[in-house]
Amino acid sequence: MAIYRLRHGNICLAQRLLVLGLVAATGLAAQVIALKNVRLIDGTGGGPIENATLVLAGGKIRNVGPASRIKMPGEAEVVDLTGKTVMPGIINLHGHVGMVKGLSQDMVNYTRENAEAQLKTYAMYGVTTTTSMGTDAEVILDIRGEQRRGKVNGARVFTALQGFTTIGGYPTHAPGVKGVAQEVATAAQARAWVDRLADKGADVVKMWVDDHHETFEKLPPSVYSAIIEQAHKRGMLAFAHLYELADAKGLVNAGLDIIAHSIRDADVDDQLIAAMKKNKVTYVATLSREQSTFVYADSPAWLDDAFFRQGVDDATVQAVKTTLKAKQAQDPEREINIKGLEIAMKNLKKLSDAGVRIGFGSDTGPPARFSGYFEHWEMELMVKSGLTPSQVITAASKTSAEALGVGKDFGALEKGKAADLIVLNSNPLDNILNTRDIHSVYLAGRKFE
Repeated sequence: MAIYRLRHGNICLAQRLLVLGLVAATGLAAQVIALKNVRLIDGTGGGPIENATLVLAGGKIRNVGPASRIKMPGEAEVVDLTGKTVMPGIINLHGHVGMVKGLSQDMVNYTRENAEAQLKTYAMYGVTTTTSMGTDAEVILDIRGEQRRGKVNGARVFTALQGFTTIGGYPTHAPGVKGVAQEVATAAQARAWVDRLADKGADVVKMWVDDHHETFEKLPPSVYSAIIEQAHKRGMLAFAHLYELADAKGLVNAGLDIIAHSIRDADVDDQLIAAMKKNKVTYVATLSREQSTFVYADSPAWLDDAFFRQGVDDATVQAVKTTLKAKQAQDPEREINIKGLEIAMKNLKKLSDAGVRIGFGSDTGPPARFSGYFEHWEMELMVKSGLTPSQVITAASKTSAEALGVGKDFGALEKGKAADLIVLNSNPLDNILNTRDIHSVYLAGRKFE
């Protein structure tokens, strides 16, 4: 199923019915659950609602609001959450599923079992939807299809299947990526590959436009413009991995929908800001991805934190503390990476202040970019960049759903939308670290176990 582009409106009736049916297919059980006495952060950016009630039924939010306005259904299972805070489930616009075990990245790891395990890890941490951006095996389509028919036992997934780069381009040097990333040389070839992905059922299109500090050839404008144009013709959004300001300008002017990484070589300028606002481009910072390129050399204390360790096995943690620590300590690009994060954080704040649409993503999934935990770390880094906790929560819910073109059914905790939510013991508006104080997660209206 293709994601439709709201700003262009090019979606056929069959696609629209599939999109609108996503939630209807998720919760066939008749169980009605009422969560009462909660502090509600609905994800729209407004203030919290104290003493709220949410009624969940059929995978959706049947009713929500102040308790005084909500009639409690007689058949409901009532859950008293006095003192708790409810926020929307996290929507991750940039992840990778299935290719990694421990610190090993290879397509041999991409089994149904491994992909499903990672989607369950996401859900355990309150990440209720993720995109898988360009390194997928086709088994992901089977999992996604079952989810949309009602079997939601892990984070919902959208997929780009295989992403685009130029011949021998970045990141074909990375373990397991050669032969997965589509290496295209011409606009005609790119258009044909976009059609092939659309026919297979990709939701979105992903491309890498990055020479990695002049190490690789870069996907040229003639080719990436053709990819974007053909993606739109097929009703798909176009995402781009990029690094440089100049490439961001070119891609935005070519019609790109989502910038999937921070601009890290220079400060963003008024020209780019104006183009992004005009074209309604969404910006995803992936700050945790940037810090992960150098942080392990300093043995971060969170490697022993209980919240982190619940999703990572001991052998992987030990490998990070030894092998990866030594590798990053000797990395010749370490200072470049540190400077890149500084620029990224500054650019995120400037873009947000200017009114550019800020989405949410972490680039989790590759080695040592840990699914679930990193999304909470991403929130922390966004706040450190100068955004408020409310802005970050909205970016990770309502805005990301809208950026994917599924805001009608997902994102904010509103009547009629998917009942994907996190129950917290503490208020994240007081401290964004409180998103880690998870009491429970509800996915498609059912408590995730």
